[in-house]
Amino acid sequence: MMKISKSNESSGILGITGHVGAGHVHTNFGFVQDDSAGFAVIACLLRKAFPVRTTISSVEADTDTGIVTVRTEGGGIGTARARRGITPFEATLARLAIGMDAIYSQTVACTAFGRIYGQGVLELPVALQTATCLAVVDTFEKKYPGQFVTGAEDMPGKVGQVIGTVLDIDDIPVSVMAIINASEGGLGPDEDLEGNIMLGDKGRALKELGLDALPTIILESKAYAPAVFKDNREEMFWVRMNKEVDNPTVFNALIEGIRAAGLTFSHSDTAFPRGTGDMEKATRELGERIAALGTALAAASTAREKVSLVGELATIVSQDAGGVTFMSSDLHNLVGGGGIMPGMCAVLSMVVSEQTVKTWKIPAFTAQDADHYLAILEKAVPVLADGIDQAKKEMTERSAFKEEAFAFLYPEK
Repeated sequence: MMKISKSNESSGILGITGHVGAGHVHTNFGFVQDDSAGFAVIACLLRKAFPVRTTISSVEADTDTGIVTVRTEGGGIGTARARRGITPFEATLARLAIGMDAIYSQTVACTAFGRIYGQGVLELPVALQTATCLAVVDTFEKKYPGQFVTGAEDMPGKVGQVIGTVLDIDDIPVSVMAIINASEGGLGPDEDLEGNIMLGDKGRALKELGLDALPTIILESKAYAPAVFKDNREEMFWVRMNKEVDNPTVFNALIEGIRAAGLTFSHSDTAFPRGTGDMEKATRELGERIAALGTALAAASTAREKVSLVGELATIVSQDAGGVTFMSSDLHNLVGGGGIMPGMCAVLSMVVSEQTVKTWKIPAFTAQDADHYLAILEKAVPVLADGIDQAKKEMTERSAFKEEAFAFLYPEK
């Protein structure tokens, strides 16, 4: 059993971060995910060192203000607003989340509303997910004031937060951070501060924990990825990096950790290409598809044609658009789809089978999944600790980041 406790060190010798992208469920090419996995695993780590009650005790959905408020048994409170308001029927549905563990936020939203879409399509489920995650952070802060490094997602239009500390994991000091990426109004996804991207107040929090200079494990989503795993028939873990840019020692430690934990996995060292303009290209192509639909709609005369065209547009907006809205194009060129600072990281995530998605439509991250992530970390952390000098050497050789290059993300400053 992994031993986890609050460390006396001000910084770990390695790092682990994980995020939730509120509303980042779909992307292009049929990719669909529960993007709360990383946040959930970090919250589980924190909860082992700082016991709290994260069960949802109440959900209030205000039909006048459009604000949903989530409270936990541990006293945490989180609020978020749905842009187009809340109906009395939705307020009743939102209360179905009571009694659930707030750590598993996308499952909370799906339990209440059946499914979740980002891109402004289903704003209240996304707002509920956002409020649920914020309530988790507040639960830790309420019970253990002053014990965590916290920060705001301080770019315009964002309402997320970060929380972190240094934990001793089997006597190895590890800097950990949980990240909430969320947009105003239940829109999203907007993840310019995911992974270990060091900008703004989140960058300050990362530096306070030493995470600006530590080889880091990035925990990511539970997903169906048909472009890579079309014929996959079982759940498995997926370790990714880019061999030209990211950290091979972190990558190999994760692979060893999964093997030692006895879990099934796949791996790739050609993921997350950088500097290729992929996001700019994908954004342009999606815009052209939407424009073509608009042109066809302008010329349509029958109701059947118009319904069909608008239905196709709704599919594109609710699903494919999530693949381009979640990150600024220039930032994506540097950090890739996982928000991975050059030289520092590798990514651990899960994939599910096609049958799972046929049945459930949207993957759901569970407590058992979190236990498997923790089992991998238990084995991978000491492996990475043993190879930390090599990991730091690789980090130094490959690191490249100039914060001032992304000043455009803070236009009001």
